[in-house]
Order: sequence, then C-alpha cells, then structure tokens
Amino acid sequence: MPETIETAPASLDPQDCDRMESDGVIVDGTGGIDEEIRSALAAVPGAVQDALWLTSDQQIRLVAVPSLVAGAARLLAEDPGTVITTGEPSRMWALLDHTIY
Repeated sequence: MPETIETAPASLDPQDCDRMESDGVIVDGTGGIDEEIRSALAAVPGAVQDALWLTSDQQIRLVAVPSLVAGAARLLAEDPGTVITTGEPSRMWALLDHTIY
C-alpha cells in the first residue's frame, strides 16, 4: 500500500478529466490514476475492517489516506479548473499530512 499511496499523487493529471469524445461518447476521466491503483485504494476499507489488531484510530487513518488520494483524483477528473483555482488539492494534502502524523 505505501507504494500505491506514493504513486497515486505523483500520477495526478488534470488533463485526464471527464470529457466527450468526438463521436459523442462520454469518457469518465481518472484524474491520472490507473485502474490498478484505483482498485488498490478502493480495497482498503474492506481490508481494514478485518484488521482487528489495529486500534480504531489506526483503522480510521488507514481508511482516510487512500480516500483522500482517490478523492483528489476524482475532483481533478470532474472539474480540474475549479479544483485547482480554489485550492482544494492544498486542503486535501493538509488533511493527508494531519492524518499521517
């Protein structure tokens, strides 16, 4: 999981946003994160609930980190211009820092 968490933010790309192709087909953007990484991030909540040796605080932190990373990609995919100009990524990274430390 640490590699996934490191790779995901480095992969973020506001150019990979939701769009319509020239033939009229709507394409859901991924914000730059590939399917393998998205799947790994999505699997964490299910895996964490089975990790009974972790404290509640540790479980919450483990769920929060991939959720924030996946959320940043979704925000970039849906509306990159607004997300960037309103500073939402900075706030998300501040939450991420707080969650980790």
